[in-house]
Amino acid sequence: MSAPTRRTTAVIPCALCAGQDITVLAVRDRHAQPLENVLCHTCGLVWVDPRPSNDSLERFYSAQYRQQYKKSFQPKPKHLYRETLRACARVSDFLPYYHAGMRVLDIGAGAGFFSYVLHAQGIASDGIEPNEHYAEFARWQLGLASIRTGFLLDVTERDHYDLITINHVFEHLPEPRAALAHMHLLLRAGGRILMEVPNIEAVYHAPGKIFHLGHLYWYNPATLTALAAQCGFTLLKLATPGSTQHIRVVLLKSVTPPDAAEVAQITVGNARKVLAIRHAHTALAHFLSARPYLRLAKKIVQYAREYTYVRRFSNARELCNAVLKQWPPGEGYPGA
Repeated sequence: MSAPTRRTTAVIPCALCAGQDITVLAVRDRHAQPLENVLCHTCGLVWVDPRPSNDSLERFYSAQYRQQYKKSFQPKPKHLYRETLRACARVSDFLPYYHAGMRVLDIGAGAGFFSYVLHAQGIASDGIEPNEHYAEFARWQLGLASIRTGFLLDVTERDHYDLITINHVFEHLPEPRAALAHMHLLLRAGGRILMEVPNIEAVYHAPGKIFHLGHLYWYNPATLTALAAQCGFTLLKLATPGSTQHIRVVLLKSVTPPDAAEVAQITVGNARKVLAIRHAHTALAHFLSARPYLRLAKKIVQYAREYTYVRRFSNARELCNAVLKQWPPGEGYPGA
């Protein structure tokens, strides 16, 4: 982790508490490029500050993000295999909240793997994906006509959806409060959001490999819970499973205004907690632990399995269908 700088005032006010009293956690991203991530002293929220304009971010996500992150304009065979398995695991978490007739929206649908697994279970869903290449892949290669190219705010069907899923997307959104408010409008009474985001408390990455341009915000359980409550959602479930400690929440659209004092209590002491975790996660502590070596061994096994498996298939749908037969929803993904 880069040493903090002397800057103590944010350019962008905190999206949770509007505070500007900050500590700079890092001045470079995982690729050693300049990128400042700061922590709010009042609530513990972490964000990129300053950040690019919303217009430049839209252009980035529409055309460049997937290429930068996956090194490809469309999913490679190994991604087809990996993401279909992960989609199966997501569907197993999704099914307890679904009943026949529900309307479902997947925000940040990617190349459509989650929707494809849902459709294989007879569940119709809509999807919105900003990257034009990945959205076209979903439509033309997987036959998912219900996935549109665009952003969350382009979805305008108010009081229309019963379930919204947003998996590793919320941290990319430059205006999280506006995003939650818009999802609140899209949901019917009693509607729910199933969300997963990275956790700023997680220590499975090496200290210098945590931050990158795509993640505009970093949450922990307290900041995500408080932000959701402020925006009219009641927390039904929260978990931080596995070595990644990603945050999974189920949020219920609420009809009663939040109690401001109760919401403020959620983040009391949170900034000190997050700062202590990040300062304790040094390169020395990381590489003296077994964590990075176990993760490397797991990845080697995973990559070998992927390479062996995908060589047998010539098209995307054939590969996805074979994976569905191998790991039906409910059995999970061994590499998740």
